[in-house]
Amino acid sequence: MEQHELRQWEAQCTQEELPHCQTRCPLHIDVRNFCKKLAAGKINEAWAILYKSMPIPHIAANLCEGDCMDSCLRHELGGSINMPELERCCAANATKTPPLRPLPSKGKKVLIIGGGLTALAAAWDLAKKGITPTILSENPYEDLASVLPEDSFAQHQAAFEKLGVLFSSEDLPSNLNEASDAWDAVLLATQEAAALYDCALTDPAILQTEISSVFSVPSPCIATKIERIAQGKTLALSAERSMQNVSLTAGREHEGSYQSRLHTAVSSISSLPLLPAGETGYDEATAMLEAGRCLQCECMQCVDNCVYLAEFKSYPKVYARQVYNNAAIVMGTRYANKMINSCMLCGLCEEICPEDFAVQNLCLTARQDMVAASTMPPSAHEFALRDMAFANTAGMLAMNAPSASASTYAFFPGCQLPAISPHLVESTYSYLRDSLEEPVGLFIHCCGAPAHWAGQKELTQATTDQIQKQWENMGKPQLITGCPTCATMLAELLPHIPTRSLWAVLEEIGLPPTARLPKQPYVLHDPCSTRHDEPMRDHVRSIASTLDISISEPHHTGVLTECCGYGGLLDTANPELSRKASEHRAEVLSSCTEEEQDILTYCAMCRDMLARTGKRTIHLLDILFPNCNAALACCNADPATIPVTGFSDRRENRIRLKEHLLTTLWGEKEHVADTDAPTITYTEQASANMEERRILRSDIRKVVTHVEETGESLFNTETERHVASFRPVTVTYWMEYTKDENGYCIHNVWSHRMQILPPK
Repeated sequence: MEQHELRQWEAQCTQEELPHCQTRCPLHIDVRNFCKKLAAGKINEAWAILYKSMPIPHIAANLCEGDCMDSCLRHELGGSINMPELERCCAANATKTPPLRPLPSKGKKVLIIGGGLTALAAAWDLAKKGITPTILSENPYEDLASVLPEDSFAQHQAAFEKLGVLFSSEDLPSNLNEASDAWDAVLLATQEAAALYDCALTDPAILQTEISSVFSVPSPCIATKIERIAQGKTLALSAERSMQNVSLTAGREHEGSYQSRLHTAVSSISSLPLLPAGETGYDEATAMLEAGRCLQCECMQCVDNCVYLAEFKSYPKVYARQVYNNAAIVMGTRYANKMINSCMLCGLCEEICPEDFAVQNLCLTARQDMVAASTMPPSAHEFALRDMAFANTAGMLAMNAPSASASTYAFFPGCQLPAISPHLVESTYSYLRDSLEEPVGLFIHCCGAPAHWAGQKELTQATTDQIQKQWENMGKPQLITGCPTCATMLAELLPHIPTRSLWAVLEEIGLPPTARLPKQPYVLHDPCSTRHDEPMRDHVRSIASTLDISISEPHHTGVLTECCGYGGLLDTANPELSRKASEHRAEVLSSCTEEEQDILTYCAMCRDMLARTGKRTIHLLDILFPNCNAALACCNADPATIPVTGFSDRRENRIRLKEHLLTTLWGEKEHVADTDAPTITYTEQASANMEERRILRSDIRKVVTHVEETGESLFNTETERHVASFRPVTVTYWMEYTKDENGYCIHNVWSHRMQILPPK
């Protein structure tokens, strides 16, 4: 990622934008933090926030007219936060005022012509920066003493004396050019002074006049009290910059009131009424309650609705910076690797974000860049890529319909449905062959999603090339996709290949007569890959309606559906977070109705990911094809209780399905298992460890074969068990076992990437 790309990403996220009340306030008071401190009873800390932003704070806090209230998001939810009364209460009750520490004198002096709020505010800011201001006015305070609390006025006068602000009632200078020669800068602080000298503004935003060192309020000048104070700040800053001989305009785009880009969702926030102040204003207790009504506006909608974004304790703008910094590291630990590889790439954030910030694109691009730069950790996605390679070799099947030389259609179930529910592949394919008049082939292959999600561009291209070649060999049939992710990936990676979802075809040709009336009702989970596939979602709902299935829609459904925890290879890169995502989604689905309902979905991986949380989950195909083939799988009478398929079982299911179909449909000779291979059994603990650590039975069999061939093993005299290892790939696999006449019993397994070298 280049720096200009980082800036583009950062600009899309509004979380660091100021809230609307703060940008509407001409002084940009930190209303959010002020209310937070005041609500917590920390009145001195709240006063310190006002003191930091307000010139002449003892005056400004008592004269605030609440410019911010028109922009308060509480306006329609009980009434805007009453900032004027909160400020007055804070000023009256604070017991500690921040110390005034003006900068050392810069030897500069400024003449301020005219009194009042603008003049006083300009003098305050200039004096704090070590510049000596002189206010030239017969009535510099404009009778403020009569409208302010006595203590506030006295505190302000004492502060001005400490700051070294000077006052003069001498005659006004007759010529501004002469005055500008005698002073480092001249400020016209009232519209009367501006009208008297008739000095035209050349830049109204910074109040600059045609005389370079003279700055003036406009004439006429219509402004609220706080706006007049803000004009004083502008005059002071312009005067300071002119004396420093630096740019008068740089970095001042957001001076004064402006419109914030911050988005805050309020649709789910309850109304809370404004607390009346009474004639004497708020007491401290009431002020705390009123300050507590503040919404603490922020734009965290994506984070609040995404387990992944919430996990890393920040928001997209920060993640973009972390991605950029991660790529900039030449050597050492890349702290953002886990964050980059944990995104489910589902796109929910982009749908929710008012600015369309696509975190999935940010993370996918980062993965691709890391792979290209050889900085992607080999462990991040290796297991998923190995599984894809197995599916596309040993598990791959591309056959025309029996006795057909070419196919008009080909059922493309993907790689996970054959691995998890092979009986459904056979049943669905059989029904399609019987129902469609033209030849229907079978094309079992991975769509390339794992390679794409892993950022492996070359591997993705190799996978699509393989699909392309097999598709051409089959006569270029229309692919009937049984997996929502396959439908999405084929449309993106091979758009010239005609595809149609299984659900569209089933709705057209009619549902199988074997479909059974399921347990009622269900809550429907849309796979995240259907987010932008409304036709597929509609076909599924239409099929459910035809079957008289009563379905409930969760809070997040359709275009706002959530990922099951598998997308983006999260389950491989960050298993713990993947389980959190699955549990969160299952909880959302369960909470959409008062009564517990089974979950219905139409993605094999979604079914398994949700079922592993303990929630009763069923695949729609289990309703359509309830009678399974006993030679392939044991069918429970209640498909919602079918156990989650383990990693080793997925591989073996693919092989068994392929051999079964080749034997029964295409008449090929059945593979004969190697009867000489030693028998291997696993303890319950070993099996659990294998699932957790993604160690396959085929991996352990390689270790057993190595022991059989070499006799290399160690014996633990304490446990009376053997220990052996073998490194068939980039991973070393270990097993702890016992052996008798019945074969090997595996008690424990583990693996690592270290390579153990023999002693020299």
